[in-house]
Amino acid sequence: MPNVIYARTFPYRQGQSSFPGLLVRISNPLYASRALDIDGHLDTGAQRSVFDGWIASEIGLDLASGARFGLTTTTGESIEARVHDVIVSHEALGDFRLGIAFTLGPIRRNLLGRDFLNLIQIGFREHHEEFYVTPSP
Repeated sequence: MPNVIYARTFPYRQGQSSFPGLLVRISNPLYASRALDIDGHLDTGAQRSVFDGWIASEIGLDLASGARFGLTTTTGESIEARVHDVIVSHEALGDFRLGIAFTLGPIRRNLLGRDFLNLIQIGFREHHEEFYVTPSP
């Protein structure tokens, strides 16, 4: 049985229900002052990190100019998004350059997907509502 040592322990975030997530800062890579702190739900089923499109506009990105990316929800609904490179920062974990898919329509939650999870080592302890992270895989 492998043993993994994690550098950090985080409690689940509280909202309508508790969830494994991080308060992250999303910033424009060209203008670091254009940034927004927002909750990101950790989602091992999401191929790519997905955030609501208004966030891209808020940090000074032209949402429509990003590369097209089609998304399908678990219910089969299609959502169109545009991919933009941003900096995802967390006070304890550091900064990560990531291509986030910003949706053209509203979504219920912002997702930190497997593209983000590939940059860290993560473990979940569901019944204790906490998760563990080491900043590099």
